[in-house]
Amino acid sequence: MKEIYSYKDCNIAPVIKDLDGKKGIVTGYFSHFGNVDADGDIIVQGAFSKTINENGPKSTKFRIKHLFNHDPSQPLGVIQELKEDTIGLYYESKVGTHGLGQDFIKMVDSGLISEHSIGFQTMQSKEIQTYEEYQKNKGKGWKEITQIKLWEGSSLSAWGANEMTPLTGMKDLKDKSEQITKFCKDSSATDETIEMLLLYNGQLVQMINDLQTKQPASLREETPIQTPAIVTDEIKAFGPTTECPACHGLTKNTMAEKDYCICHRCKSVFVPGSKLFYKP
Repeated sequence: MKEIYSYKDCNIAPVIKDLDGKKGIVTGYFSHFGNVDADGDIIVQGAFSKTINENGPKSTKFRIKHLFNHDPSQPLGVIQELKEDTIGLYYESKVGTHGLGQDFIKMVDSGLISEHSIGFQTMQSKEIQTYEEYQKNKGKGWKEITQIKLWEGSSLSAWGANEMTPLTGMKDLKDKSEQITKFCKDSSATDETIEMLLLYNGQLVQMINDLQTKQPASLREETPIQTPAIVTDEIKAFGPTTECPACHGLTKNTMAEKDYCICHRCKSVFVPGSKLFYKP
């Protein structure tokens, strides 16, 4: 039985095609050809040709979406061009004028968006080597995916699942956390986007700390990054109030069920227990 819906990540950053960003044209790659991913799969050139012809922007049944973080309720724009080249699946998208669309432009311009992912169904594939052989020689890959039905391409605000696994990516993860923190402090993005990024950053920091504990003691940093991944039961048990990292006053934890707070004094947005905050 074929998987109905799968994800594959691509860490090629998008760019704004029009220099001033006013037209909102963003280009990039939803997928990369030829590399072995975390599942042992290799997507080959030609795998998207049928789905582009049938459901791409130049077809009579244009159905492929450009989403934010694979969320159907968060469309970013309308794909105007979708094609394969020697690198991968190239796209051009006209980003919407809605708040999330304009925040996306700002995140691309700041370098915060560096990864994409596809939501798809594998229609045809062939085995390169047996699974047992793949376990001994993972560099060769396990299967080639030769035909894909593409449902959507997503731009990712934080990270792709496959890119989080290697310990060698520790510096990249820390750089990403610093990028998110800077963006939240300096950007004019909407409160909803800032709140989402603060939560993502808390999860990212927790993952960095978890990876850190798996390294040899000689390579570990003395002090882990002090930001919780989520609001734990211990933090929630702190009571109906929590300290605001911006004004250092106690504020009502009115948004505890959403894992973030808005200070009733200075209106800063923050994750309880974290030193990170966004002040509108």
